[in-house]
Amino acid sequence: MSALLVSGWQLSAPVHAQTATSSDTVVEPMPRGQCLVELDATVSLSTNETVRNLAAVTAAGSIAATIDRPTIDARLAELETLCPDMPQLAHNRGVLAARTNRWPEAIAHFERSLQMDNRAADTYRHLQEIYEHEAAVAYAKALDSPVNVPEPILNWQDSGDLNADANKAGALVDSLQSVSTVEYELFAWWNALRDEDGLKEHYVDDFPAAAIQRSRQFFATGKWENIQREIAFTASDAVVILKDNRQNRTLLLLRMVGTRWKIYQETRL
Repeated sequence: MSALLVSGWQLSAPVHAQTATSSDTVVEPMPRGQCLVELDATVSLSTNETVRNLAAVTAAGSIAATIDRPTIDARLAELETLCPDMPQLAHNRGVLAARTNRWPEAIAHFERSLQMDNRAADTYRHLQEIYEHEAAVAYAKALDSPVNVPEPILNWQDSGDLNADANKAGALVDSLQSVSTVEYELFAWWNALRDEDGLKEHYVDDFPAAAIQRSRQFFATGKWENIQREIAFTASDAVVILKDNRQNRTLLLLRMVGTRWKIYQETRL
């Protein structure tokens, strides 16, 4: 039996039956009851790392409340493989990533959680909070102002977290239809134009690659702080007009894909 040692506690990791094949080894899923126990054990250990606990143990000269984050993340990743029908695991990996300001990684984990359960209102809410936080940081940087934006407070999910009411989750999806959310996506898109890293993720899947390259060339010499942005919404789309200091205007139409606003039309006006 293998085990994880975290903050003086030992989290068991039972070895499951394996079915050998000619090319690989297939690990059988863990029984659901045991998945719930392992989930709660991991959350219990992770919850020890709160601001209050850390402050208390720091004053006492102890590090007993700290956790080994890479170890916890590795365990959650392992449990995702063994318990593929539990969206709480991906949600908690998102919380863990956010605790160290790894925002893109946190968003990816939350989106994966929602793929398993699109009624998870808490996960939608956390995504919105991350988008709003990043938009506020983007504004501060664009204005060369001190970045003094409080980080969102994100909560773990354990076996007691049930599916949210579908209407409540729908309302939270609607709340992503906000200027701050679109502003964050636009700022991330603008940065991706500079180095092309992750640029395609800001467009719908069938957006022409040649048009993306033309966009990179068009905005190559522009500065974010010189771009005026007008944002409006239709029933399902975001309508954005960008205007630079030479009065060049560009129309962007974005639609919600999952929990992300993505460009599906880009037109010079």
